[in-house]
Amino acid sequence: MSYGQKMIDTLQKNELEEAMNYFEQALKQDTDEELYLLADSLYQLGFLKETEKISLQLLERYPEDDELTVNLAEIAIESNELEAAMDWLLEVTEASVVYPQSLLVLADLYQVQGLYEVSEQKLLKAKEIVPDEPVIDFALAELHFSMGKYAQAIHGYEELMVQGLTEFSGINLASRCGSSYSALGDLEQAILYLEQSLEEKENVDTLFQLGFSYLQDKQYRRSIETLNQLKELDPNYTTLYPYLAKGHEEENELDKALETIKEGLRVDQYNYELFYYGAGIAIKLEDETLAEDYYLQAIQLVPENASVQLSYTNLLLQQNRYDETIELIQKILVQNEVDPQFYWNLALANEGIEEYSAASTAYQKAYPAFRQNKDFLKSYIYFLREEGERTIIKDVLNDYLTLDAADAEMLEILDEINSNY
Repeated sequence: MSYGQKMIDTLQKNELEEAMNYFEQALKQDTDEELYLLADSLYQLGFLKETEKISLQLLERYPEDDELTVNLAEIAIESNELEAAMDWLLEVTEASVVYPQSLLVLADLYQVQGLYEVSEQKLLKAKEIVPDEPVIDFALAELHFSMGKYAQAIHGYEELMVQGLTEFSGINLASRCGSSYSALGDLEQAILYLEQSLEEKENVDTLFQLGFSYLQDKQYRRSIETLNQLKELDPNYTTLYPYLAKGHEEENELDKALETIKEGLRVDQYNYELFYYGAGIAIKLEDETLAEDYYLQAIQLVPENASVQLSYTNLLLQQNRYDETIELIQKILVQNEVDPQFYWNLALANEGIEEYSAASTAYQKAYPAFRQNKDFLKSYIYFLREEGERTIIKDVLNDYLTLDAADAEMLEILDEINSNY
């Protein structure tokens, strides 16, 4: 038995120190063929430094073996030594038989660096050289998937499926197609592929994607069934709970929706989305105390999240807690950019405590963003009418009547303004 095999055997027994002793003996006494095999085994086990050491030793003996050079590049990438990886890859010339393989690794390197277009160019060049290589087709499809080029990704995955493949590198191709179609908004095709994927192999991510697709397609009962199936398989898959709650909400099962939120929070008490969505359910169930508690916990987890803050100010306004609304919004307005809805809420709160000058300022700041919003315009018109702002009110009325020219009440106010002007 070679020292390399002895090393692997002792590693499987978790005898690391003895294994390293066998490793040193292997470097000195094993044949080159045995060292090649040992390098492959160690790479699969994640022993990158040891794999690198063997590869460098072999490369000294076989400097023409470009496959060793490519292997060293792959090791460098996994070790986050990107410059070293590039140096190794540039040593492989176009005349080399492993040049297409080097292009694949080079594409991986560029993808790691976020240079997706350059990565794509390398893969396309590899495909020109080896047009019928499934590894290249899969790499291109995966790259397109990560780039959001879903139509191209689908083409690649379907080409592989035509060849009779269902999986590649542990990735289910039908599942990838389903996710891609879902991203493109083609829910019918997405559901077909995701269902096919689950027939081939049960997978929690695919179950989630299918449940989410059913939800988007308004197949709420099937969404609930699928997400419940996922929950049984993996109750710690916390992403499922807001969508399962949404399915129950759409089926008008608000108590079940809230219980789903509570169940999710028992699994993950740091998931702000559960608190945030749960607050909305609690409001529908007229449990404003619970809603406020959930909003406050969500804000504590994500204090800069504008959507959570805005929803909480909506609740405060609904409860006529104007001073608290103003205090919270004034803290938020310190930020450089805010949702204009905050200014609208600030206007309403100041109006509620009869601080009309402050309300007017807030309305003016909200106005440019809401010139197409009938509810805002109507609220602003009532305010301006009460304050006697006859010049501004005509502009706001014109905006409103552009949206709804037949609104009798607004036409009456306009006539009133014109007759008294």
